[in-house]
Amino acid sequence: MEPITLCLTIGKRPDLLKKTLESLLPHINCKHIIAINDFRDEPTNEMFRHICPDGQLISLTHQLGHHKAVDHMYQFVSTRLVLHCEDDWVFDRSIDLTGAIQLLDTNERISQVCLRKISDFQLTESESELVLKCQENGYNYFRLDNLHTQWHGYTFNPHLAKLDYWRLLGGFTQFKKERHISRHLRSKGRFTAYMNPGYCEHIGELQSVSQSASHPKGLRLWIKKLKQFFM
Repeated sequence: MEPITLCLTIGKRPDLLKKTLESLLPHINCKHIIAINDFRDEPTNEMFRHICPDGQLISLTHQLGHHKAVDHMYQFVSTRLVLHCEDDWVFDRSIDLTGAIQLLDTNERISQVCLRKISDFQLTESESELVLKCQENGYNYFRLDNLHTQWHGYTFNPHLAKLDYWRLLGGFTQFKKERHISRHLRSKGRFTAYMNPGYCEHIGELQSVSQSASHPKGLRLWIKKLKQFFM
């Protein structure tokens, strides 16, 4: 299999980073690992150095912001493919990266191959009926773009993507929010392919917020919790 660079956004959650890396690294073979800590906290830096002693750690003297930080990190990538991950996911089985590469190379409309399990979205029965089961060259995947007019063109959830897509996009800094990236790629006819079956689940403290990116119900629950907190 061709070389792939694992790129990680990390910061302020060394315990979750430990769970993420310890569950992910046994299931992949990435000789190139790059992480950027835009929060610059030393406990997270130490955790990354401990688990990935040969990895490249980027910890600048000032905060860039998420999109600009990812753009900065991607400048150091020398491989054709990027396996992008955050520091709050848990993986439970070996990842078929060969299949993910085949999907990217077979269908140019696929902007990325996401590794998140469909079950992690907690879709309602009516929403589940809108999920499309697809296949390319014998590899199965889901399409969720029928669920929302803006989402599922792009996500920062764990995924495999071509670095050229990022270059052609002109980087992420020009977009204010993640959904704006997704909306732009949707307008170009591109979509996210979710591998069937998936490989990971979200373990971050703000899981409901992460789910809201693709699941409006999650956003409503989060807003409800905020109202209860401030009342």
